[in-house]
Amino acid sequence: MPTRPPHYHRVADDIEQKIRSGEYPPGRQLPSVSEIGALYNVARSTAYRAVKELHERDLVYGQQGQGVFVADS
Repeated sequence: MPTRPPHYHRVADDIEQKIRSGEYPPGRQLPSVSEIGALYNVARSTAYRAVKELHERDLVYGQQGQGVFVADS
């Protein structure tokens, strides 16, 4: 029986799809970790891990004190 990917992976995949489709264009600020948690009905720690995953995929970058933004492709 196949296992489902972790919640953070599904959230990151969905946000990646929004980035690739242009819904979140380069330079756009992503919702905050708290907002992502509320949008996807996941814990704040899960939302944080999803954003970290997006960093690892080089899809976003952080600006200290300002938030997380979509990287240029």
